[in-house]
Amino acid sequence: MPCISLIAGNVYVESNTKHHLDFYNRENDHSMRKTQLAVAVSACSIVLMTSGCGNMQKNLKENAGKIGGVVVGAATGALACDGDPACIAAGAFTGLVLGDLYDKRQEELRKIAEEKDIKLETKTVQTFNSDKENGLELAINEGEMFDVGSSDLKTEARLDLMTVATVYREKPQKILVIGHTDATGSNAHNQRLSEKRARTVAELFQEVGVPADQIYFQGAGESQPVATNDTKSGRSTNRRVEVVEIDSEESLSAYNLQRKNDSKYLAHSNRTSEEKAEIRRKVQSTPKTVPTPEKEPKVAETAPKQPVPAPDVKALIDFGGQPASDDFSQIVQAAGDAREKSGISFSLFPKAVASAAPTDLSPCYMEAPRVTGDIQNLGTGKKLDTGEINMADYWPGLNGNVWLDTVNGHMVAYQDLRVIRDSAAPQGKPTVRIYEDVERDKEADFVAQPYIESYPGENGLLLRTYFKESEPMQCMDFVMPNRGSGSSKAGVLYYAKGQGIYEQEIQLTRIK
Repeated sequence: MPCISLIAGNVYVESNTKHHLDFYNRENDHSMRKTQLAVAVSACSIVLMTSGCGNMQKNLKENAGKIGGVVVGAATGALACDGDPACIAAGAFTGLVLGDLYDKRQEELRKIAEEKDIKLETKTVQTFNSDKENGLELAINEGEMFDVGSSDLKTEARLDLMTVATVYREKPQKILVIGHTDATGSNAHNQRLSEKRARTVAELFQEVGVPADQIYFQGAGESQPVATNDTKSGRSTNRRVEVVEIDSEESLSAYNLQRKNDSKYLAHSNRTSEEKAEIRRKVQSTPKTVPTPEKEPKVAETAPKQPVPAPDVKALIDFGGQPASDDFSQIVQAAGDAREKSGISFSLFPKAVASAAPTDLSPCYMEAPRVTGDIQNLGTGKKLDTGEINMADYWPGLNGNVWLDTVNGHMVAYQDLRVIRDSAAPQGKPTVRIYEDVERDKEADFVAQPYIESYPGENGLLLRTYFKESEPMQCMDFVMPNRGSGSSKAGVLYYAKGQGIYEQEIQLTRIK
């Protein structure tokens, strides 16, 4: 009984007595090139197959990374090699080697996690500058690895991490260590602490034999939570270390841009329950019952953050809005679900943590800007430069055009707003000009260069803009379409008035 395998969308028939591969294609055009691609893929895939069907499912599961690498490598070769079977096979072999490396890494890490009872999660990644999976993420829950406020590893944690680090000694690519904290303590302190912890782990990798010039480290502070900051267990999960292995420095830059704009991190707030309760108190026009935060012993990484300062009694500019609400549904619907690429993975995190759903999405005024630190090389001390990546294509309409709207007689205009298409990363420093009286003023009354975050969704691009306390607006959430359009899909601006925060809808229109 022949065994039928599906590889790269094509049908192959495998005989029990020999590897007999027949390629069927209804299209007559380009059939020779496609046949050559099939032969090249088959030549490299045959190492994964046995003479019978009984082991096929097992082999496919155990060698998923190899198969993915082979298929993508061969497909890339087919496009670049003009149908030369030898050239295509070389591309497939390169994919096979990379896929084999990730398979081996994951298997070794799985064994370590089980033997030492370490909470690990791995996932293969693909950056926008690559046509194949070119990296492997490893997340390590480090909630009990460091003393509070310290960057020194505890003895047991150090031994465990040394075992993990030895996995990367063979054929190391670029290794990035990322440190994270929970939301307790000040933003600045958490950033510094996470960077120190990342460096500590990076130096440990060097100790076990990974070359220092291949190792990089970065502090992400509280900017990328993967669990709620309202509970002790959630905060422990957020205090973690991640290790990313990737094929080149250019890919490392691309990975950093993608990660900063990954909307999955919006699933959980980077503020504590106390901070959110204080903000809710300020924005409510009449006293209402605010949910009491969970009461439990809490040890902060440092001194508590200062309460959100009371806004000026008189708004700098009154946009004619109403007391802000925490209803974020209009923006969420306009942007759609987060765009994610699945990867081959395993997880030894608790199930509720590993598959946490985005249940804590909030308007920008409920959040703090999510700022990450620079990536630094352990060997040279130099910061990674992301300016060398080829990013010529921009998001539709976000290539330097002016976008504006008039709200309650006040004009708000965005100038030099640019977002890279592949990474969804803002580029440069856009300027926001606000004209208090659009009929009278020829010069802007306020000029700002706000901090901008961007998060791609299935339906649109969420742009989150944060202003300084001395400026008329606190922040703004607006969604731009994925395809060319002359206006934003939805938008809300937030500003201080009296002792509260107010909101007003805004729809930006592009000026050609």
